[in-house]
Amino acid sequence: MFALLPYLAALGLSVALLGAGAVWDGAWDFASLVWMALVVAGLDHVLPEHGPAPDGRAAKALTIGLAAVHLPLLALSVWTLAGGGPWPNWLAYFAASGLFFGQIINSNAHELIHAGGRIRRAMGRWIYVTLLFGHQTTAHPGVHHVHVATPEDPNTARYGESWWRFCVRAWHGSFWKGLEVEKARQRRLGRAGWHWRNPYWVYLGGGGLCLGAAGLWLGWAGLGAYVALCLLAQSQLLITDYVLHYGMRRTWLGERYEPVGARHSWNAPHLVTNLLTLHAPRHSDHHAHPNRGFEALEIGADAPQLPYSLPVMVSFALWPWWWRRLMHPRVDALAARPISTPAADPEPLCA
Repeated sequence: MFALLPYLAALGLSVALLGAGAVWDGAWDFASLVWMALVVAGLDHVLPEHGPAPDGRAAKALTIGLAAVHLPLLALSVWTLAGGGPWPNWLAYFAASGLFFGQIINSNAHELIHAGGRIRRAMGRWIYVTLLFGHQTTAHPGVHHVHVATPEDPNTARYGESWWRFCVRAWHGSFWKGLEVEKARQRRLGRAGWHWRNPYWVYLGGGGLCLGAAGLWLGWAGLGAYVALCLLAQSQLLITDYVLHYGMRRTWLGERYEPVGARHSWNAPHLVTNLLTLHAPRHSDHHAHPNRGFEALEIGADAPQLPYSLPVMVSFALWPWWWRRLMHPRVDALAARPISTPAADPEPLCA
């Protein structure tokens, strides 16, 4: 239980500050943004890695608890943004909400869609549906994990590709490649590709219901606020993919690509970001063991590491010249290392 306290403190403060901005306005509109965009980055670079991770039951309870607060907090955030207000306060709260849902809630949904139980996977799916990004439930395990660090993966950033170009390509590519995966799955079961059991009906229909609910509840202002917030949250998810796989390439061995290894993801050990994102920056281990819970992920000695914490690297990624200057020497040095083929392929994904 004590191992869970740092997660509860960091995540609880994030939830509380976002809620405070919605209820009290004024300076509270800025509090969540200052915490997530500035304080977290500062603490990451002065605090050491934390100690033991929670056990499996505590980690499972944490993911379920975060899923439970998602929808009420999303509704509260949309309601707040639809109400308008002074533009500096509105922008601050909008940015904070985008960071919260795009980094923290997305990390939890990512954890849930990799979970072993149907209920937890369904919770992750519906989090993505309410963020108008339901296809991530299919595209992440079915495309990204299969083709990571190859040209077939739309969510692996190419060497020299700017974040701005990557964002459009990755969203478009993951949607259509995920659809191909689901249609092929239906055909293997002897059904038409667009059979009613194709989950894309849920992704699209559920998203449409969410849009209709926002419009009926809060009018055009609510609908606009909801769409804008979802797009910002989606961009946060995509920029994380951009940073954690930038320039990575698996070598073509003649008949297939080399197995996924530690060298095909960037990692970051920083304390507070790992607490808030459920160890998403321990990314090499996640790709090697996609069914392993966040509490068991580690950063191996051979895993490439980012020079700064994830929030700082995300900020650099917005400025292509600075990003290339920072990352290209590291990508080039990594590419010069000899290939070390793992003894076995990574664990298969959950069915």
